Amino acid sequence: MLRSMIHRLLMLMVTLVLFSLFVFTLMRLAPGDPASMMLLQIGAVPEQSLVAHLQERWGLDQSFIQQYIAWVLQIFRGELGNSFMSGEPVLNEIIDRLDPTFRLITGSFLLTALISIPVGIWLGLNTGSIPDRVIYSVTILGLSVPLYWLAILIMYAFGVIWPILPVVGSSSALHYVLPITAISMAESVYFIRMVRSYTVQYSKFPYIEAARAKGLRPSIFYPSYLFRSMFIPILTLITTSLPSFFGASIITETIFGFPGFGKYMLEAIYRRDFPVIQGSALFVAAFIFVFNFVADVLFFSADPRVHLDKQRWEL
Repeated sequence: MLRSMIHRLLMLMVTLVLFSLFVFTLMRLAPGDPASMMLLQIGAVPEQSLVAHLQERWGLDQSFIQQYIAWVLQIFRGELGNSFMSGEPVLNEIIDRLDPTFRLITGSFLLTALISIPVGIWLGLNTGSIPDRVIYSVTILGLSVPLYWLAILIMYAFGVIWPILPVVGSSSALHYVLPITAISMAESVYFIRMVRSYTVQYSKFPYIEAARAKGLRPSIFYPSYLFRSMFIPILTLITTSLPSFFGASIITETIFGFPGFGKYMLEAIYRRDFPVIQGSALFVAAFIFVFNFVADVLFFSADPRVHLDKQRWEL
């Protein structure tokens, strides 16, 4: 297992290097000049002399290789550069905005799991019943509803028609209710369908039917046989859903005026703030890669049959 973990760590570092090169290249190929856009935002005329001065100040007049090497050296020093717009260190600005986003993602993730997993298992154990058909039909409808439209409906319902909850900001716990609800409603439909599918699939396995035929009590049969068998696929579903929750947080933060990391990154894309975009993308990628690495360790700990070197089930 140790050899597998070392191999994974080396692959992780190589992947991060390639990802940093990809993001850096993509920013240089994107249309729009950061210097001109900054001057327009502050109401100044983007004259050629001012644009050239800003490009020289930010190092944009250097070659592609020089700019990339300078950025990589900053990363090795534990920095992500300074924002073109604010002049502040990107890493400090990211850390300042992580707390609202972390609370938003964590709250919506926990709410989605606490609702979807029990409901999905219950539907899988009662396939064909009226509640199963109704809820399954609702999940099909829910998959076709965009998150931004759902968030706007929730904002209009509880901020205009029944103004009982705040709809903008993050200064209190009540500000998190509507954004978390919107993300959870959008993600739950997929979770419910997947958990229901796992339950139906594993209930038909021979050893599960044999255990049921023995007449075991439900308190023994479900946790010891059925739920234990479903642990690995459900854990996979949970660990692979992190990018989806982060993408949902970007949309939700923008709609509800959340001063979080997702909104900060989206605004930087609009302004072509290269250091912020590159640093934020690298930060997110590193977090997801490390999260997947931890998930691999959990898979191996949960079931030693998972062979990490060959990426297969060793039965």
